[in-house]
Amino acid sequence: MNVGGIVKNTLRPPIPVRCDSEWKNLMEQCWSADPNVRPSFTEITYSLRLMSAKLQGKGPSLAREA
Repeated sequence: MNVGGIVKNTLRPPIPVRCDSEWKNLMEQCWSADPNVRPSFTEITYSLRLMSAKLQGKGPSLAREA
């Protein structure tokens, strides 16, 4: 157990090597120590919808739902 990572709130699970770069970037943005770098929940859900649509073969044509 990494006690320093727990105390400093920096302990993160490893990202698998096979992880797509878009997913990896989103995770790293969410984990940023700088709150200004972290995406909002709206931005996260939008990104996840786009990435999900790409995985389903629908491409990036998914429009924002508001």
